[in-house]
Amino acid sequence: MKTRWNRSFARRAAALVLGAGLALTLAWAQDQPMRIGGNVMQANLVSTVKPIYPVEAKQKRIEGVVKLEVTIEKDGSVAQIAVVEGPSELQQSATDAVRQWVYKPTLLNGEPVKVLTTVDVHYTLSQ
Repeated sequence: MKTRWNRSFARRAAALVLGAGLALTLAWAQDQPMRIGGNVMQANLVSTVKPIYPVEAKQKRIEGVVKLEVTIEKDGSVAQIAVVEGPSELQQSATDAVRQWVYKPTLLNGEPVKVLTTVDVHYTLSQ
């Protein structure tokens, strides 16, 4: 009888620990942004601000692409931006512009979620 009680208690304790671990994992995952491709997120853009081509970069004839990693909040606003690569003379301009962009909220099972995506900002002298 005691052995049966010990096994039952052990099963219940294991289920409780696993359930608590799963609940903590799900709570942590809700705060972590989901990675979504840049092309998908581009379709969700509501408003953009065109970057200002820096005068010094124009004078030096610097062109290129600034690649940014962008975190988008549940409400569609840009929360964080990290420069991945691109000409240093263009990075601040790209960051300033993208910081003002607004996206439609991304939904997962009907609930808005944070999103992590990549944004490419192109600079050509014909602009």
